[in-house]
This record gives sequence, structure tokens and C-alpha cells, in this order.
Amino acid sequence: FKFVSLKESGLDGKTLEKMDAEALRSLPAVREKQREAQEGLARYRERLKRKFGDALRLRSFGVVALGFERLVFWEWN
Repeated sequence: FKFVSLKESGLDGKTLEKMDAEALRSLPAVREKQREAQEGLARYRERLKRKFGDALRLRSFGVVALGFERLVFWEWN
């Protein structure tokens, strides 16, 4: 889970409300936080895999909050 403030995004809440999911994902601040989240997920998944092997069959999801107005999420394999 990552958080992007409205100030960091450079947008206000009204503008974010009108944007579709693809437009939100393309924002530079969201892409940066998504990259950070994927790096963290990769490290965590590797530790779990070393400890438990393939028994867990994990599914990983990343979430970026844009202020308290919007969420962007994705499944990461």
C-alpha cells in the first residue's frame, strides 16, 4: 500500500473524481509509487517462497491511494 497526497499528484479531488482508472495509473506520482510497491512485493514474495515453497500459491495486489479520494490497484504476478 502506498499513498500519494493531492499536493504530490498536482491535482485536486474534483479532478481525480472525473478521471478513469487508466488515466490515474498513468500519473507520474502513481507510477513511481507503483514501482516502489512492486519492488516491495517482489522482496516479500521471495522471502515467503523461500520459507514455504510453492505451498502458498500467493496472489499479490498493489494499492496506491490518491489522497482520500481515489484508489488505484492491480494484481501483480
